[in-house]
Amino acid sequence: MPLDVFDRLLRPLRSRPVTSRYPDAPPDLPPAARGLPELDVARCDANAACVTACPTGAIRVAGAAWVLDAGACIVCGACARACPTGAIRLGSRVELAARARDALVVRHVLEDRR
Repeated sequence: MPLDVFDRLLRPLRSRPVTSRYPDAPPDLPPAARGLPELDVARCDANAACVTACPTGAIRVAGAAWVLDAGACIVCGACARACPTGAIRLGSRVELAARARDALVVRHVLEDRR
């Protein structure tokens, strides 16, 4: 019996850690994991189909800027499916930690095509 207790105490020291080394190493995500939407500015025609499709209102096209509020995004992919030019794709960014709320807002200046 005493050796059994001793073995139970030492077993965690002999095995590898279960957790990852995050934030020292990037998170190990499966290939099908969805991240935040990313915009290809060169392909965007600012028709705002993504704005209409977004269920939470996380995307806005304001003037000459495309704005994503990552704090409101639920990573559903509706914006990428609705974009007729394929300018939006779901990327690999899944980290949403920020010290200030404004740090969660992503802005892209759209090119003037007139």
